[in-house]
Amino acid sequence: MTAEGAAGRRVARILLDTSLPQLDHLFDYAIPGELADEIRAGQRVRVPFRSQNRKSFGTVIEFTEQSDFGGELAQIAEIVSPLPTLTPEVWRLARAVADRAAGSAGDILRLAIPTRQVRVEKQHLAGTVPDPGEHDTPFEAEEADTELAGLLTGGARLAIDASHGPVRLGTGEWVGGWSLQLARAALAVHAEGRSAIVVLPDYRDLDQLRDALASLGHAGVVRLDARQSKGERYAAFLRALDPEPRIIIGNRSAVYAPAHELGAILIWDDGDPVLAEPLAPYVHARDAALVRAGQSGAGLLFAAHSRSAEVQRLVEIGYVQAQRHPPRRTRVVHADASMTPDAFAGRVPEFAARIIRQESRRGPVLVQVATPGYAPVAVCASCGDAARCRACAGPIGFRSAGVAACRWCGEPARPWQCGTCDGTALTERGMGSQRTVEQFERQFSDARVLLSDGEHPRERVDARPALVVATRGAEPIAAGGYRAVVLLDAERLLGIESLRAAEDCLRWWENAAALAAPDGQCVMASGGGPTVQAFVTGRTEEWRSAELHDRHALRYPPAVRVASVTGGAAEVERALASIRDLGAQDPAVPGIDVLGQVPARGPSGYEQVPGIVRLIVRFDYGLGAEIARRLRGVLVADAAGSSARTRGRPPGRARPEALRLRFDDRGVFDG
Repeated sequence: MTAEGAAGRRVARILLDTSLPQLDHLFDYAIPGELADEIRAGQRVRVPFRSQNRKSFGTVIEFTEQSDFGGELAQIAEIVSPLPTLTPEVWRLARAVADRAAGSAGDILRLAIPTRQVRVEKQHLAGTVPDPGEHDTPFEAEEADTELAGLLTGGARLAIDASHGPVRLGTGEWVGGWSLQLARAALAVHAEGRSAIVVLPDYRDLDQLRDALASLGHAGVVRLDARQSKGERYAAFLRALDPEPRIIIGNRSAVYAPAHELGAILIWDDGDPVLAEPLAPYVHARDAALVRAGQSGAGLLFAAHSRSAEVQRLVEIGYVQAQRHPPRRTRVVHADASMTPDAFAGRVPEFAARIIRQESRRGPVLVQVATPGYAPVAVCASCGDAARCRACAGPIGFRSAGVAACRWCGEPARPWQCGTCDGTALTERGMGSQRTVEQFERQFSDARVLLSDGEHPRERVDARPALVVATRGAEPIAAGGYRAVVLLDAERLLGIESLRAAEDCLRWWENAAALAAPDGQCVMASGGGPTVQAFVTGRTEEWRSAELHDRHALRYPPAVRVASVTGGAAEVERALASIRDLGAQDPAVPGIDVLGQVPARGPSGYEQVPGIVRLIVRFDYGLGAEIARRLRGVLVADAAGSSARTRGRPPGRARPEALRLRFDDRGVFDG
């Protein structure tokens, strides 16, 4: 990839590699004569900062004839790498998404560009690294594939509900049908001479898509995976930099991958919280994809078994076009909507138990449970109050029979004393995955019982008869599909203190039902209400629309955007003052409203942090850029220490009361 050179211009504009928000802008440096012919935009360099003896890393962004700085410019000290690793397109994306979230572009670039590996870079520059795509076979696109590729490369924005059911590849592997559908879409875009980026939640999804692409003759996929070694990830990144079209697959940070002639970005299951970046500035992969598609003109495809509320909103405002043909769906039956878990003996009602006995003799049966471990909740045996950890106030559960510990910090719960009645004995409440296995081994003694959860992961099971107990999201793929999928704990899942509890339940249930064989069935063991009814009847589109309508009425995301502002009371008040006038333009139309201030809570969600407060700002999308700009300005001033110095306190971001911003936090209204 040819990068811009200095071309006689004497000044380089450089973004320093720093986490300090007050330094999130370009600095001008003079280009020494000995580097003038070598330096390129996108290269890593070292430059003096604050003194000639103190060197900082940075990235060359652009060149200019002269600087607005009135003094003598410091000179670039050295070029760290001859390879430009930051492309202009990725720089524009990083700057735009950082500004949208009131964050720093450097934080985005740390996600976008892997750590440099000198040995790998030298091999790449020498051309000694074999290209796994050399033996790819041409993709034979069907008419539907060609039509989809034409839409995407033309900049279309689409939402597709994937059909249920696994498929068997030509290589013999079984994968979710969705992965073959995305593979064909990516290959059709690639056949048009354009790159495609496919973003997926976790490594199991990546493995399925990789297998699907390989079965269609494309082994040369570029994979950017958090599980790779640093060398493997950097080598894959350098392949993505090559000036030729690639299919790039990866986790959430793959949305920032360099791509030659980007034709489309495909995102699988964007409602999965794993796609929400946990590091500042907390930009969701979906939002970054929307910005990148808008900047580059690339197409955008959202695919899922259950559409997220954000994509539903984009569909309803006409920004994204939904598919016209309904997907194939597993048959769903309800054991008894009037029953609760306490209304029947054992772990499942008799109707579901009969299906388990019958189908587990013919092949694998999947049972989805809410939580891992032995018993998710421990309560006082005397008064029944929920047990809390003495160290962090987190909930106590049973890891195994008789072994209780905090579910947050892992602190053992022995000895323990109830804060209500001073009782010292704990008893189990509810059944986790391990206790369910124990129960099923007694109830279905002739069945082979397997466990799949976070501690005992399974990616695949064979077609032999088995009863597979799995937590949500940890369900393995069964060869040929499951004879039956049984969903437990609907009431517990719907009772999670989260704005998105119902939306997440639909996604968990649809993803589990999609693992059934074409002639299999899905059984909802218990539970009722609109969400369960929508799932059982298949009228999820109506449910999503009604849910979005309710959120509009209540001004909850994604009907509006939100920002949480946390810090000392004075710092938060200054932030609020900077945006207060935006809400006064038309009292009849609440463009902005503020919830709080309230005492901030620590990581457990229970203990208060002394002297720290939080408020939530809700605002319409049209105000987003201005609110982000103003709040960012206050944060930069706070970080620079201008207000702190007036009170005689040391400046900097290390102060406990320093301002912290987070935009579009999916859990901001959770209990």
